[in-house]
This record gives sequence, structure tokens and C-alpha cells, in this order.
Amino acid sequence: MTADHLQPFERFRGKRGLVMGLGLFGGGVEAAKFLCGYCSQVVVTDLRDASVLQESMDELKGLPIEYRLGEHREQDFKDAQVVIHSPAVRPDHKLLQLAHDNGAEVTQEMSLFIEAFPGHAVGITGSNGKSTTTAMCYEMLCEYRPRAQPELEGLWADPVANPVPFDPEVPERVWLGGNMGTPLLNRLGEMTFWDLAVLELSSFQLMDWHRIKRSCDFAAITNITPNHLDWHRDLAEYAWSKQAIFEYWSEWGDAPTAILNGEDPVCRDIAAKNPGRFRLFFPTKVLGEAPYIPGRMQPWAAGGDGTLRARGMVAHESDERIVVTREDLRLPGDFNWANAVAAGALAARLTNDEELPALARGLRRFRGVEHRLEYCGTVSGARCYNDSIATDPTATLAALSVFRHGVHLILGGASDKGAGYDKLAAAIASHPGIAGLYLQGPTAAKLRVALNAAGVKVGADFADFDGACRAAFAAAREGQVVLMSPASTSFYEHAPGKKFTNFEDRGRHFKALVKAHASLGA
Repeated sequence: MTADHLQPFERFRGKRGLVMGLGLFGGGVEAAKFLCGYCSQVVVTDLRDASVLQESMDELKGLPIEYRLGEHREQDFKDAQVVIHSPAVRPDHKLLQLAHDNGAEVTQEMSLFIEAFPGHAVGITGSNGKSTTTAMCYEMLCEYRPRAQPELEGLWADPVANPVPFDPEVPERVWLGGNMGTPLLNRLGEMTFWDLAVLELSSFQLMDWHRIKRSCDFAAITNITPNHLDWHRDLAEYAWSKQAIFEYWSEWGDAPTAILNGEDPVCRDIAAKNPGRFRLFFPTKVLGEAPYIPGRMQPWAAGGDGTLRARGMVAHESDERIVVTREDLRLPGDFNWANAVAAGALAARLTNDEELPALARGLRRFRGVEHRLEYCGTVSGARCYNDSIATDPTATLAALSVFRHGVHLILGGASDKGAGYDKLAAAIASHPGIAGLYLQGPTAAKLRVALNAAGVKVGADFADFDGACRAAFAAAREGQVVLMSPASTSFYEHAPGKKFTNFEDRGRHFKALVKAHASLGA
């Protein structure tokens, strides 16, 4: 029998379905499986060929799918009645418009999920820190709720010491999805109104939520800085897309459900234009110092004194409770404390007074998400860090702020996503401890121009990623740091005949190079 919350999907029964963008990350695979459960025929189309997509195709073996690889055909879009497209494809793409004009419903996997999820959705977005903040919040909630996906335990945090057993009478589980964990679309049938789903959400996904006018029940925005401007038309569209995470919610109880970074200029502007709708968190200010924002928006959470405090959680606005402290955080850097403040503020909104101590336990277990300033060994006594998630300059600026001496910085990749390198170059010029710069990849020339304009002279560019890493390992000395934080995307050739598929691939490759050079005693 079909669960009540899945009934809206019956509108796809017997129709012709199309998936645009199978991809390598799981969302396209789950979209194809979803359509096979309802549609009379399913076409999967992708500009990449089978040699690249074989792993994804293997997951779809036995399903009645017609593949159109290495091309897109207009007729497929004209014939389709429902199209699920990759978030990386802009909704105004001419082929999606063609499908829409011919009567098709054009949507995305996460749009379908949020339409039918029966529980409370907890969303986190932002330009930087959203993965870490999402995982932190999820682990905090796993302290007092059963984990719905046991396969995620141990990936970025130590196991829960005393996990709450699952109670079929009150199945209050917590799920992880969006851009983390595994796609949840085809697990909706297992979910109930008791459940929480913690979702990491990108601007690409959220932009489509303006179309369907849906939002999360609880949301946090870590920050909004220039990012993905090679995809979005401008910063205004990028910021607008993020706002879908709260734009269409109705208040739950008396308190707002959206938490914004009160120290981020764009978030402050959003709050000022929407008086009374948000709680603000302040990573570097204590409650008494946090500024008043017009429109009855008093500060709710702060972190500048090394504690995150929640105000108004119990009965009165004057009440304060310490949620987590800086000592609970195992990760380095002020930006990771800001992530912890955001995660704790959001989790505290979902936590009653008796459960509040669980949030600090969850943070103490948290080791960090892979490829986010991840320590991965030493070469000749120099500590090596994989920060492959730094696909834009702002992320590299955050990583660089952690280290003060002896930094060998590996920079460059496919694109700066339209953000530009002037601020990063200025920070490198004023940094007291840059021991070496190693430029590689297509953005090397653009980096060089910005660095030279800031008065920083660098040597010759390296032909490939491996060459830059080898040079950094050879130059680094005991007590120094090799930091791979490229400030660029990863889709480029890193060695003859080899190309990174994503930032995770780049990070794993770097860790393999560290291990190889460490074993050689380099």
C-alpha cells in the first residue's frame, strides 16, 4: 500500500519520464530509479559517455531504461512528460524550456523529496561551512534520536556512546541527506511524521524551491559570499536562491525557524529586510555585545566568549543556557567555531531543556568531514592538510587563517567560479608565514596576475597537480605545513591523460601522494 505522503507522486503513473544528467554522485541514479517506479518509459540522457558513467549505470542494471549518452536529443525533451534534471543544469536551459513548453513537469530530485517528506526538514546552506555545519548538527541530534542510516556512523565522528534504541511506537529517527549522506528520494516510504531530515542544500537545489514554493521547517544560513558566479547571473540571484530555504515556511510555535549569521553582511541585510522573522547567531560576539538589528530581532546565540548560549529557550526571553563551548570543538580555526555555533544554535532550536547537554556530547565526538582542512600525515616532518573542498577563494582564506608559520600553499584548478582572486592575493601578501606558493591548473595564470598585483612574486607554474605537490613536499621542512587549498574547482587534467572527477577525487589523490612521499621519506 502506498504511504499517504507518496500519493502526490501518482501523477507520474504511466507517463514518459526523462532524467537529464545521470552523473556520478547518486542523485541521477536515484532519480532514474524513482521514475522507473512510476513511468511507462524512462530515458536517461547525459553528455558524458558510458566509460565515464559506468559505475552509475551498474547501479541501474535490470531497469527498463533507454540511455542517450554523449548527446542530448531535442525530441526526447519534446516527448517527455516529466523531466528530473541535475541541479548543475540551470532551470532556464533551452532543453528544459523546450520540455516545459511541451507540457512536461520539470523538476529536481530534492524538490520531489521536500514535496513529500512527512517529518520536519532541517536545512543548512551557505557559501562555506555548510557540510561541516550539517554534519555537526546531525551528530548532535543523533545523541538523543536513533540514527536512521547506521552506515553513516563513524564517517566524521566517533560513535555515540549510548545510542537511543529505535522505538517502533515512537519512531523519532534522524536522517541525513541533500548533498551529504545518500540520496533519500527512494526512502521516503520508510519515513514518518516523527522523523527529522537534516539536509545540506546548495543554491542550485534551492533555486528550484522558489518554483515549488517549499522550504525547510528549520533552517540556518552560515554565510553568503561570492560563489558560483559562473552559474548564477550575479550575487543577487545567488543570495535569492539561498533564501528559499526559509522563504515559504510557516512559523512552528512562537519562535522563528530560521537562524542567520548576524556577522555576515548579506545575512544581516536579509534579516533587516524581514524584521522579526529570524534568530541571529554571532560567532565572535557575546550576547551583551551583539548589535541590535531593527525590527525586534534580538540576538539569540553568540560565541565570542568561547560559549554558545541560547536565549529564550525555556520560558522567558531573559533565560540563557550554555549549549556548547569552544573546548567541545576538536577542529582548528575560528571558522570552524562559527560552524559549531551555527550547528548548535539550530540543534538547540530542536532540543528541549532535558536534552540540551546532548549537543555538547555530539560536538565532542565530531572529528571533521573529509576534504575539509583534513590532516592527512607528514612528509619530512611537515604536516599535510587536504582542503580540497576549497573550490573558491573564500574557503582558502579561511584555511589560511589557521596557520601562521611555514605554510607551503598549493593553489589552482579549473575555475574560480567567478569570485576573483584579489582578496586572496592581498591576504597572502600580508600573511606572516607563507614559505612557498605552488600554482597549477587552468587558474594558475589568473592567480599569478592577482598575486603580482598584490606584490607577491612566485616562480614558474607547474605543469600539473602532481608536480606542484612534489615540489611542495620537497621544499617543506619539519614543523612546517603543506596546505592543499586550491581556491578553484577540480574539473581539470591533473596529470597526462588523467582528470579529476570532483573535489573528493582531488582530495583522495592528494592523500595518496602524501602517503607515497611519506613512505619514501621524502
